[in-house]
Amino acid sequence: MQAALIAALALALAACSQAPQNGGSDALAPDSATPAVSGTTSSALPLPASTTVTPAADATSMLTQYHWQLTGAVNAAGQRIGALFARPGNPLQLDFVDQSVSIQNTCNRMHASYSVAADKLTIGNLAATLMACNDPSLRVLDAAAGKYLQGTFALKLDSRGKQPQLELTSAGNRLTFAGAPMSETR
Repeated sequence: MQAALIAALALALAACSQAPQNGGSDALAPDSATPAVSGTTSSALPLPASTTVTPAADATSMLTQYHWQLTGAVNAAGQRIGALFARPGNPLQLDFVDQSVSIQNTCNRMHASYSVAADKLTIGNLAATLMACNDPSLRVLDAAAGKYLQGTFALKLDSRGKQPQLELTSAGNRLTFAGAPMSETR
């Protein structure tokens, strides 16, 4: 009985160590539905020059390493969302820490929970302080941040170049951010 178990175990190990018989591909090989990790090479389809897809674990790690400063915002009609640029010298900024995102450079402090799954970023309901904003453009900024920075977004991260880029798209609206290293990542 013991010899039969040893023989079965030996056969199982031998089967695991053999090369695949299907032309060199195996069950773990990437396919067109599996994103490639930024900065790696693969025999799978190459990424277009303008796009870097990052798996969820890598995306979460990358999000937490940078202050994400708003550089562009257009609505579904292709028009600039000017309300999000009320402070030209202090762009709206996202900071991801643990499972919380805070929105900086608005009148009121804002934060929410977030999660990353595949190529989607979900930002929960925003909580905000209730300070009186004397500047009407800052009140409009707070309202626009609440409107455009909640919900589920298509997530694109591009880590090539000198400054990483984050793009969030939802309902045709596209927000683009540039990453500035947090002091811990410099």
